[in-house]
Amino acid sequence: MYGACHSSNNRKWVCLDWKTGRKMYAERGVGCGSVTYADGMLYTLSERSRMGLVKPGPGGHEVVSQFRLPQGGKGPSWAHPVICGGRLYIRHADFLYAYDVRAE
Repeated sequence: MYGACHSSNNRKWVCLDWKTGRKMYAERGVGCGSVTYADGMLYTLSERSRMGLVKPGPGGHEVVSQFRLPQGGKGPSWAHPVICGGRLYIRHADFLYAYDVRAE
């Protein structure tokens, strides 16, 4: 199970063993925030508007690519990213961004 810790684990992304609850690792990644999963990858959105594509594994995770959202909404990015129909949708404040994430 993957998710972000805020005050504990220094605001890192963590992986927990589903059966035991044991922490497998904690990684910095793009910064704590929200996450969604599609096609074997995690799409992580930090509270500071940095989007990350992450290849997860039981021993650690690899940030494959990342980018910052265009200037737009004020304050932290708290909405979860959504994958639908080959597109990544990200909402920040009153702005909605859509990216084509289909494999070529």
